[in-house]
Amino acid sequence: MRRQTHTTFCCWVLVLWFLSAAAAAATVTVTAPQGQTEDLYCFTDDLTPYNKFSTKTAYSLARGEFTHDDLVPKGCEARQAWHLVRHGTRYPSEDDIAAFLLVLPDLQADVLVAHQEGLGELCEGDVKLLAGWSLGGINITWDSILTPEGHRELESLSARYQEAIPNLLRQPFTNDSFKFRHTARQRTAESARAYANGLFGHDVYIPAPLDPDPLLKFYEVCDKYVTEVDDNPEADRENQLFQDGPEMTSVVASVSRRLGVGLEFGEVEVLYDACRFYKAWDPTAASPWCVAFTPDDLKVLEYWKDLHYYYIEGYGYNVDYEMACRPLQDLLQHFSTVVAGEEGPNGIFYFTLYCSPHGMDTYETLCIVMARLGLYKDASPPSHDHIDPNRVWRTSEHGSFATNIAFTLSFCSQEDEWWVSAAVSEKVVVLGGCASPLGCTWEEFITTYGNLLQCDFDAICQNTDSGTPTSSDSVTWSTWAFNQLKIISDWVESVFSSHTN
Repeated sequence: MRRQTHTTFCCWVLVLWFLSAAAAAATVTVTAPQGQTEDLYCFTDDLTPYNKFSTKTAYSLARGEFTHDDLVPKGCEARQAWHLVRHGTRYPSEDDIAAFLLVLPDLQADVLVAHQEGLGELCEGDVKLLAGWSLGGINITWDSILTPEGHRELESLSARYQEAIPNLLRQPFTNDSFKFRHTARQRTAESARAYANGLFGHDVYIPAPLDPDPLLKFYEVCDKYVTEVDDNPEADRENQLFQDGPEMTSVVASVSRRLGVGLEFGEVEVLYDACRFYKAWDPTAASPWCVAFTPDDLKVLEYWKDLHYYYIEGYGYNVDYEMACRPLQDLLQHFSTVVAGEEGPNGIFYFTLYCSPHGMDTYETLCIVMARLGLYKDASPPSHDHIDPNRVWRTSEHGSFATNIAFTLSFCSQEDEWWVSAAVSEKVVVLGGCASPLGCTWEEFITTYGNLLQCDFDAICQNTDSGTPTSSDSVTWSTWAFNQLKIISDWVESVFSSHTN
C-alpha cells in the first residue's frame, strides 16, 4: 500500500493524457446558452456559496466556538484535558499536485477560449475570476505539507481551548504537565508545534514519532481491517455504484456545459479538488475553480465522499470502529488516574489524521474514533440510490481540516462529583449514556465506556503476532522493538529535561 513515487507520477501522466484525449472525443455536446443567461448560476454573485467540501473543508467554515460554560459545569473546576486533533490544512498529495500541473493550466486556457466563442454558461464575473487564477508556485515538493492556514488553524484552536479552561491550560510548560504526541508525518508534526505555540508562545519538547504508531495509527497493525476493508474491493461498493450512477453523470454534464468544454469524470474530479483545496488555503477568498460547479453539483460530490468515509472508516464494518478502542482506552486511563487522586498531566494532546481515499498509503484516525463513540450515526446506512439531505453523517461538518475531539475532566466539589464533557471541532456533542446534553457524570461515563479499559486489540483485529507490525506494513520486528525502546528513552529524557523547564 506504500506510495511508489516515480512510478505513480508517471502513471498519473499517462492516465491524465489518456483522459485528455478521451475528453477531446467526448460525447458531451456544448452549445451557447441561447439567451438563458439570467437563469444560470453565477458563482461570483452568490453571497453565500456552498462551502461544504467533505474532508477538505476549511476549519473556519466548520468549527464552533466553545466556552468555559460549555465544557465545565458551573461551580466546577477543570482537572485534565485530552485532545485528539487532525492536522491543519495541507497541500495536496504528490499525485494530486501532478494532476493540477498537468490539467489545470491547459483547461483554464480552453475555457477562456470557449467563452470568447460564446460557449459555456459562466457569467462575466466567473470568467474574470478564473482568468486571474494561477498555480501559485505549487510543485511536487509541497507533497501534503502543512500550509500557512494550517498553522493558523492549530495556533488559534489551542488558544481558544486555553481561553475556555484557563486554570488548566494557562500554565508554564513542563514535560510532566503537558504531553504531546504526533504521527510520523510532516503535517502532524507541524500541527503539534503550531498548537504548542498557541498555548505557550514557543516550541516545546515533543517525543520523536513512532512509525507505525500503535496508538494513533492503530489501523496499520490490525490484520482484520487490512483483510476485510483495505484489501476488499467490495468495501467501497456503495461509493463506486454512486460514482457510476445518474447523479454523478449529471454532474459531469453540468460542469462540461458550464465551462463550454467536454470533460470526463477524472477531469471533473481534479477540478473538484482544485476548488476545495484553494478554498481551504484561503477561506476568505473565492476559489476560482469553484466556478465550474453549481451548489447542487457540490452537494452530489459531497455525498459521494461521505459514502466512502462511512463504509471504509466509519460504520461500514464492525472492525472499522471496534479497533478504535486503543485511543479511547488511553483517554480512560488518563482520566481514571486523576479521578483516583493520582497526579497526571494537565493536558494530553495527540495529532493524527482523519480519513483518506481507499488505497493510499495512510488511513486515518479521527472518524474511526467518532464512530466508536457512536457519533453521527444515521438510523439507516447511506445508500448509493438516495441522497438524504438531512443525514447526520456529514464529513464537511465533522471531518474538516483540523477536526478535533476534546474531552475535559472536571471536579465539582459541592457535589463531590467528577464530570466529563466532549466537543467535536469546538461544538459540544451528546455522548451515549449521558443524562445531560452537556456531558456525563463520571459514573455515567465509566458505565457507558468503561469496557474500553479492557481493549483487546489483538482479538478484535485477529492479529497473529500480538499487535506488532504485519508484513503489509513493511516494518521488521527489529524496527518495532527499536521504537518501543525509543519510548523508554524519550521518557527518561523527559524526566531529566523537566528539571530544567
